[in-house]
Amino acid sequence: MSRPTPDLPDEAAQRNGPAPRFDDEPLAKAICATRRLIDLLGASDAPDEVLEREALVLEEIADRIEATAEPGKRMRMPPDPSAHPQGFFPSSPMSGWANPLALPISIWAVDEEDGPVVRGRAIFPLTYEGPPTCVHGGMIALLFDEILGTANLVAGRPGMTGTLSVRYRRPTPLLIPLELEARQIRVDGRKIITEATISVDGEVTASAEAIFIEVPPAQMLGIIGGNAERAGDAVIDKTMRQVLEDRAAAGESY
Repeated sequence: MSRPTPDLPDEAAQRNGPAPRFDDEPLAKAICATRRLIDLLGASDAPDEVLEREALVLEEIADRIEATAEPGKRMRMPPDPSAHPQGFFPSSPMSGWANPLALPISIWAVDEEDGPVVRGRAIFPLTYEGPPTCVHGGMIALLFDEILGTANLVAGRPGMTGTLSVRYRRPTPLLIPLELEARQIRVDGRKIITEATISVDGEVTASAEAIFIEVPPAQMLGIIGGNAERAGDAVIDKTMRQVLEDRAAAGESY
């Protein structure tokens, strides 16, 4: 059984027009099949003899892909704030279409009187379970970090997470569509304050407030360079490095 992905609203209700679709991408097809496998292995009680047999098949698949893949990291570009939020973070473990760990999630932006707002719908499969029938609290924090960061990009003032405070009001259920909302509240120098909620049927199950720190381009490039030096160049592709260097030279933010 495939994961159900929540629907986006009508295009007229979205700030950036229609959401990008990746259904026909070969990578997306492989990712969707992998997500289905993750869900089955994480929650189903298959017989041992089936698991023993299929483990060999999975090893063969991994070997074939590894043998044909280019060394290093797949090309990744910085998010474009003028584009649709659904495509901001393709490699994200929370919302990325190109990451098998990502949720069934839809994200969009709307313009309101007091500024842009990010809205979304998400469904947590059984593999994200904490207490029985409930979403793991750490996954909720990760979801908040994602939609809060998205709200900052939409508002035109992105930053890196400094502090994230989550209030768990009541258990958030698995397998049920969740309503998401995030907005940037104010900017104080380099500090960016953003808030978000997760709701079920109009009832808030968790809320969050975060302080993001605006990072100057040269500092961001230094962070990335340091990480690449420690972990090796496989942690960042050459195209991304060049884009970041160009933005730093132009004094732009990320």
